[in-house]
Amino acid sequence: MHLENKYIKYSMKIKYLFFATFATILMTASCGKKKEHTTNVGVQLDVSNMIVGDSMLYGLACEGTGDSNIVVYPFSGGDPIKYSCIDAHKAKRIIGNPQIGDWVGLVLDKEDSTVAQMVVNLDQLKGTWTYTVMPTFKDFKHLSKRMQKKMENQMMAEMPDSEKALYMVPREYGFSLKRSHAAQSVGKVRQNAGVDDDSPVEYPKVKNYQQWFSWNGRIILVSADRPAPTKDGKPTPQPKPSFDTLDYVMLTNDTLILLDHGVPQGYHRQTSALTANDAANKKAAEADKKAAENLK
Repeated sequence: MHLENKYIKYSMKIKYLFFATFATILMTASCGKKKEHTTNVGVQLDVSNMIVGDSMLYGLACEGTGDSNIVVYPFSGGDPIKYSCIDAHKAKRIIGNPQIGDWVGLVLDKEDSTVAQMVVNLDQLKGTWTYTVMPTFKDFKHLSKRMQKKMENQMMAEMPDSEKALYMVPREYGFSLKRSHAAQSVGKVRQNAGVDDDSPVEYPKVKNYQQWFSWNGRIILVSADRPAPTKDGKPTPQPKPSFDTLDYVMLTNDTLILLDHGVPQGYHRQTSALTANDAANKKAAEADKKAAENLK
């Protein structure tokens, strides 16, 4: 019996070592190969060297993880370590539902390194998350001449509901979080210049997300605008990154809630960024067709 228990313990250690080594290789590769950070603006953006001061502990959740404790095999190596997470549960700082083998991040108590003040299931966080966005009416002076003539200076509020429905079409905005810190935007639709110019409504700008990072119990979303083309033939400048640092509120299989400067924003999970963007383009094309017919 003693030898059997010793063998089981040894087998589990090998199992955790394999997962930890594999995960570490992936993370190392993401830092060492710039091609992993290929962006969708035609230039490479890598801000990993700017994300500093992260004190979280990262590893894989191991057997023995439950409501009161979490056992983690740290990516730094060594044996699995058990941390108390009772306080984190009471404070509702268990973000997601850690399962054996999941990639997790822990914020440890500064006074007691055996206590986890916060646990984030980063594997569960990966995926595509969106929220519904509605357009707003433009100022009358910003409308096209044709739309101004059609409106005949009447207030937008006086527009018939049936006509408003042609333009008030919801869209899904959000992001897709992938491995190696790669991120992708959701919400961009193909532009129809003629219809967009004549439309009395406008949508919020879609952020061009490129990367994401876990940092001190928060999530950092990195976006970058497409650089304006140069007229003198000089190389296109690198995009200037923008950082959104958000706080976690809740994470389930289908729901994510984040705080942006104290304002909560709820997201729901999509199958993928591709399917979400395809659906948005389909709805936009249908709305453009109806709006164009209405303008004739």
